Amino acid sequence: MKHLTIVVSFILLIFFLNCSEKKAEISKNQIIAMRATALDFMKELRSILIEQIQSNGVLAAVSVCSDTAQVLTNNFGVERGIYLKRVSLKNRNTNNYPDDFEKRILNRFELLHQNNELNNETEYAEIVAEGDYKYLRYLKPIIIQAECMNCHGSKSEIIPEVRNLIAQKYPKDKAVGYKSGDLRGAVSIKKAIE
Repeated sequence: MKHLTIVVSFILLIFFLNCSEKKAEISKNQIIAMRATALDFMKELRSILIEQIQSNGVLAAVSVCSDTAQVLTNNFGVERGIYLKRVSLKNRNTNNYPDDFEKRILNRFELLHQNNELNNETEYAEIVAEGDYKYLRYLKPIIIQAECMNCHGSKSEIIPEVRNLIAQKYPKDKAVGYKSGDLRGAVSIKKAIE
């Protein structure tokens, strides 16, 4: 009888420990806020890029993605109290290399793309523990648009001057050969939560 009591006590202890470690839930408002931030960021970056293409041509627009986008990304995050970056499995800029969490979600997005299930509604959010802190992680896919083809399309779609500039700035560039509608990467947001 004593052994049975110990076994039952042990089982109850495990049950209660598992219940207390419930996965943190993400509120609808948190998702809405992360989505709005990602969409606002992409809209502002796209606006700057298109303005530069129209004003100064494609060659000058390369600096938007290489320099201006890095500053915009940083400022956007600082203003909102978040860590924000653009990530890709086929990165051009080493600053845009994904961490393990981002790689996992980018691979999910790629699978959705291959199955023709990736769309404007696609997103991913999860609360993760890192050390003593919890973070809301959010990723929104970046889909290749027509204007992206100037620098990310096939060799025949990228003018020689742009190809040369990209090769000069990014000798290990992997961000070419895309078609309109392809998955380019994602906007990744990380926000500390209580």
